[in-house]
Amino acid sequence: MQKSTFIVIACDTDPDRSYFIRDISSTSLSWRGMLEGIPRAKDKLSKLVDDYNQSPIFTWLLRADYQIKHYYGEFDHILKTNLEYLLSLERDGDELGWHPHFWYLDQVRNLWIQNFSDIVWQSEMLDSAFKAFQAILPGRAKSVRMGWTFHNNQTMARLGNLGVKIDLSAIPGIKIDPDSKLPIANYYDWEISPRQPFYPSRIDFRRPALSGEQSLPIIVAPNFIAKSIFWGLFSGVVLAKKMRDLNQIKRALSKRTYMSTITSNPRLFQPILRQLAKDLKKNNDVYYVTPLHPDELIPNIHRVYSLENMEINLQSILNIARNCKSRVKYIRAIDLINYFTANRVTQ
Repeated sequence: MQKSTFIVIACDTDPDRSYFIRDISSTSLSWRGMLEGIPRAKDKLSKLVDDYNQSPIFTWLLRADYQIKHYYGEFDHILKTNLEYLLSLERDGDELGWHPHFWYLDQVRNLWIQNFSDIVWQSEMLDSAFKAFQAILPGRAKSVRMGWTFHNNQTMARLGNLGVKIDLSAIPGIKIDPDSKLPIANYYDWEISPRQPFYPSRIDFRRPALSGEQSLPIIVAPNFIAKSIFWGLFSGVVLAKKMRDLNQIKRALSKRTYMSTITSNPRLFQPILRQLAKDLKKNNDVYYVTPLHPDELIPNIHRVYSLENMEINLQSILNIARNCKSRVKYIRAIDLINYFTANRVTQ
């Protein structure tokens, strides 16, 4: 049987980050990555065609949430003010998805925090933002990655009820506990999630439905991770330092999870390539799903992430897949429905 490698490049189209781009205002949002980085990436990577002579296809996950409404007065401001630009990306074959954050402004401390505990607020925000998204771009936002990859049973079910078909939030093997000492830190839990796409259980969004359980009408397509004792421990140490949580080292030893996005330094990307080669030897179909951010696509001050790295890493993925006799195909996130469903039927 012919092997296939499906590449999903999904960009969390957030505003620029101050630790990537100099001179970012603290009172407004900057969008250079979105407006300059996207065309730059499409041009630079256009020659890295797949085995169907297709240049890279992207899924642009657009911000529409409470923070956008706070700054601009409307959930759909980014969509409305850049509509023709976004539609031109769609005409070029890309997908327009959704990237809602649960950022919430703590008025007392004047601090943006992740609201991970108020389920009613989360559901109402998702409903309102999705409605505004549909008013400007009807029929889109079928693919979603949640801000900071956060989910609970209710938010995953809410996306399914809204008609979202693909969720790209999962990072299998990774869990970060909430910590009152770090109010702005991200919290999420994908500790027990598999590496392959799955229909999540209504009882536990992190895993497929078990026998007798109902599943949600949405496919979770996990981000591609490597299983490595050394690199998993390396990742655990980095997280432990960032989160001030030594439990991350303990988890790293048991889960051996390492993630590196496609824009990262090629040396740090090597474990991902080795895992890809292993997977291609064992499986007929491999889904390589990677996140990135638009400020990584323009010249920036970060030492790890760049468009130049992405070009090198993407070429390496193509080389490994072809060496493993696997046909490479760039797809939008929404296309996973067709390929994943078809493969389940034939397995």
